[in-house]
Amino acid sequence: MKTITRYDRYRRIIAWVLLAVTVLYGVSGFGITEFRIVETLTFGWLTKNLAFQIHNNLEIPFVVLLITHVCLALLRSRLNRRGC
Repeated sequence: MKTITRYDRYRRIIAWVLLAVTVLYGVSGFGITEFRIVETLTFGWLTKNLAFQIHNNLEIPFVVLLITHVCLALLRSRLNRRGC
């Protein structure tokens, strides 16, 4: 049985959080451009203004998570080449 290291655990957490932020970023962007459809589907909960606020506030977390995700993948490939 393969043991999961702390590094692998962090990598998985970052990947899942990045996926959630990406989906929310896309839904909020769609909520800005097609607000009538999104308001109907969410029963008026996600308005155009709320979608715009969410979309704007997710910009920095998305970029930070994406950079972290890529850097962790590069670090893993370097460690694998060294045989660690």
